Amino acid sequence: MLYLHKGDFKKARSLEHRIQSDPDLKTRQLYVLGDFHPSDVKHKGKYFQILPDARVSQLSSYLISGIEEAEEWVTRNFKGFQSSLTYFFMNGTGPSPFNAHLGDIYLKVGHYNSAPHDKEIVQHAIIHELTHIYLRNQIGFRIRQEEFGVRKFFDEGFAQYCGFQSVNAYRRKLAHADACSAVIVKNNMSGLNKRIDNWQNTLFKEKHYPLYQASLSFIAYMDEAIGFDGLQELFEDANGKNSFLDVIKKKTGSCFSDLLCSWIDRLPDHNEQNGEDFFGITASKRLSASCIQLSYQSNYPLYPVKDILVLNDAGEQQEVTITRNKRYEKTGDFNIFCECGEALSLAIVFDDHAQRVEIEKSV
Repeated sequence: MLYLHKGDFKKARSLEHRIQSDPDLKTRQLYVLGDFHPSDVKHKGKYFQILPDARVSQLSSYLISGIEEAEEWVTRNFKGFQSSLTYFFMNGTGPSPFNAHLGDIYLKVGHYNSAPHDKEIVQHAIIHELTHIYLRNQIGFRIRQEEFGVRKFFDEGFAQYCGFQSVNAYRRKLAHADACSAVIVKNNMSGLNKRIDNWQNTLFKEKHYPLYQASLSFIAYMDEAIGFDGLQELFEDANGKNSFLDVIKKKTGSCFSDLLCSWIDRLPDHNEQNGEDFFGITASKRLSASCIQLSYQSNYPLYPVKDILVLNDAGEQQEVTITRNKRYEKTGDFNIFCECGEALSLAIVFDDHAQRVEIEKSV
């Protein structure tokens, strides 16, 4: 399993072939292939099983409590869907990827806390990944290389939509997605098109760009236009060799670029606030000629890469980074890559709360 986290997919494929060719290995429910200590805590649902690491056993028990409600949402909305996924709840910090080569999902839950917000995020991730499997196995939708960006934009947006719907967080998370999109996308549609076309580069090298938030906001707009069933039909119509862009135009009567423009026009004014100040900068320090560190205090747990968006005085987005195990904290620090003396504008978004903070000149 550790080959996945090291990004060594060649070894992962070799491992999968070995498992598939060995009847004994293929029948096992759990493969202890590295730094994974199986726990007695298990969850067996209709669509998946969850096997936690012993070091996060107690935390995992909390994070999956009440997951049955999310599974009921899947039953109501994914008609005829069958699945037998295994989720490994891993110790430590890191992403929550689905590995198509191994056919399982690995959630690094060791950095979460026993808090309602964290449980919501984890359960959302479970259904988010399950949605990808639903689109692939039930609907037949594939991410084809020649249309990778636009297909991925719809695929991830729909998975975000279903994940938050299933845990009753959709209204708040859509407000977050709309606000992030308004700050970054509304005045720079060309930047969005660039990142859709270069999805992988944005995902791994420009993590501060709110591409997942934009995809959720856009899918919500599409849901209003053609409905949930219409979205599923759109994915189904694009399951073969059909051009996805042609399917979109046939289904909606508009081309993809026009739909993007209509969506962007409906985004809120990012200069408006809801009146609540919940975030403050407590300290700042210049680390280098191109990097400043800001310390913060918040009423809500923030993940600066996703929740704190930074623009310079020219309206250009600045890169934000944070140590992974400091995600979703009420106090902490993060780094902004900016030139000395630049004026910065911070947009902080947590669910349906938004605030702006101006820093006249960075030290």
